[in-house]
Parts: sequence; structure tokens; C-alpha cells
Amino acid sequence: MSRMFSLTFALLLSLVTAGAAWAGQCGSTCRPATCRPATCAPATCAPATCAPATCAPATCGPTYVTKTICVPTWVMETRTVDVIECTLEERQRTCTVYRRVPEMKTIQTQCTVMVPQTQTKTCHYTVCTPVWKDVEQTYTVMVPHQETRQCTRKVCKMEQVTEKRTVCKDKGQWEEQVVEVPCTSKSYRRCRARRSCCAPATCDTGCGSGCGGSSCCNTVTCTKRVWVPNIVQEEIEVTCCRPVLVEEPYEYTVTVCKPETRTRTVKVCEYVKEARTREVQFTVCVPQQKTVTRQVCVVNCVPEQRVVTYRVQVPHRVQKQVQVRVCKMVQKTVQVPCCPTRPRCCVRPARSYCPAPAPNCGC
Repeated sequence: MSRMFSLTFALLLSLVTAGAAWAGQCGSTCRPATCRPATCAPATCAPATCAPATCAPATCGPTYVTKTICVPTWVMETRTVDVIECTLEERQRTCTVYRRVPEMKTIQTQCTVMVPQTQTKTCHYTVCTPVWKDVEQTYTVMVPHQETRQCTRKVCKMEQVTEKRTVCKDKGQWEEQVVEVPCTSKSYRRCRARRSCCAPATCDTGCGSGCGGSSCCNTVTCTKRVWVPNIVQEEIEVTCCRPVLVEEPYEYTVTVCKPETRTRTVKVCEYVKEARTREVQFTVCVPQQKTVTRQVCVVNCVPEQRVVTYRVQVPHRVQKQVQVRVCKMVQKTVQVPCCPTRPRCCVRPARSYCPAPAPNCGC
């Protein structure tokens, strides 16, 4: 079914492709709008210089043919099918079961019992006996001795040394200097206190006899003491202490160890082997046969008949209606364009007639 559908679809596709190709070769040929009808060439074709002046005949358009084809179509159908269904049924059967019944019995058995028994035997053994002896031993010891030794060491001592050093001294003196200062300064107030300058009121009214004959009281002449330095370099002798290393002899005591050989008596232990004998008692388990009576529990299996009910699945054949998807071929009538012999009107115009053809134009 799928193969038939593929062949039918391929045939239909080839017919449609052939019709489209023919329409592209002849139906879409660019011609001037004044030569052919509107169905032969679109309005966007090349100008009148692209084709000869003679009009194309009406047979230049596509021709359609009616054909009947088979198209695959999927449909749903109702069909009767056989189905196996299982039904649950209860059944009975008789089976034999064994029930365990306990029973007490008295039995006599022969058994072996291990009875302990004491025995005596003579053992021979060897022991090591220690023997102490006095032995003289020579040894060396280090005996300390005191010794006096002489040596020289360096000691730091302070010695007085007289040196000459150059120092600077100020041998200046006090001198009195006459200077002019403003009346508002601190020097003016000091001059006024000594009555060497006129008062401000006198300065406002003019200079009088108290101003010393000056024409203006803006400045005041004052006398002050100043120190005039005189730095002089002099050489003086200075006594100072300096550290000096001096070697001096001294004695010291050291402890020296000298070896000495001495003799002492020590005890040495030596071991001597001796053979001895002793009686040893030991216990041995001797097997003995005995008859023992005892109670035992015996389990007997008693058969019984029982009816057992069980369930089984019984298969049955049943017919059911089911929906099945079926592919059928349905006839369909379609219009297919056919391409006749290409007329002279569809021949591509000469290159001289169409120096710049419009886009999307055919022949």
C-alpha cells in the first residue's frame, strides 16, 4: 500500500513540474504589452524595443488537459476480530496431607563415658643450681686533683689624660644705640615713661618744647642697650679619663681527673647442672561402656485427606468490533497544463533588441 502511494505521488509531482516548466518557458515570456494580451506577458516586461513589432499569436499561452488520478486516502473502518479473554473459575481437588503427631517413648542406648582416673609416674629433670664465689677484680677510676695555674689576662683601666682642645668664647660687650621707633610701638611707651617723648595730645596740637624740638611726633628717638658679640677661639687644657687595656698575671685553680688502678673483691654467680627425680600425679580419662535409659520424643506423620479450593484462568474466544485505519485509492480529476511545440513568437529576441532586459523576464 505504501509503495503504491509513493508511485502515485511521484507521477502527480512530475506532471505538475512539467506543466510549471512549460508555463515558465512560454507563458512568462516577456513581450510588450501592445503586442500580446494580458495573459501572455505581465505589465512589468521589457519595453517595445525588446521584441519585434509583429504580435505573438494567441496559441503562445499554456493549454490544460483534464486527467483522472488516484490519490491515497486514509479512512476508518469497523471490522470484527477474534480476541482471547480469560475468565476466573473456582475448582476443587482432594489431596493428601501429613500431620505431625509427637509421641514420648522410653529407650535404652549404649554409650561410652569418659571416667577420670588418677595415675602416678616418675619424672627425671635437670636443674641449674647457682654457686657464688669471691673473685678479685681490677678496675680503673678517675680521681679528681686540684691544680693551680698561672695565666695573663687583659684588664680595662681608666687613666687620666691631659689634652688640648679648641673652644669658642663670646667676649662681647653691652653698647647703647640710638634708634627711631614709631610712637605706637612698645619703645615709644618706654620713652614716654622716661619722659623723653611728647604726649599724643602734644602731637595732635603740634610739636612743643617737650618734643625735643622735632617737627613731628610720628617717630621717637630712643636709646637701647644691645649685646655686641665677639667670638674668639682659644686653646685650653682638659683632663679626661680614657679606657686602656693592660695585661696582668693571675692564678686560678682547676680540677683535673687522673686515672688510678684499684683492686676489689666481688661475688660471681656460676650455674651448675644437677639431675633430679620426682613423682608426678596426673589424671587420665578412661572410656567405659554404659547402658542408659532415657525418654525421647518421636514425631509420627499421620496422612489425612483434604479438599482444596483453587482458582484458574480459563481462556475463551470472543468476537469484538474494532476501528481500523485503512488506506484507499480515491479517483480525482485534475487540470494539468500541456506544453505544445514552442511557436516562433516565444523565441528569445535578439540581443540587439534588448540591451538591458527587465528582471524576472523569460525568453
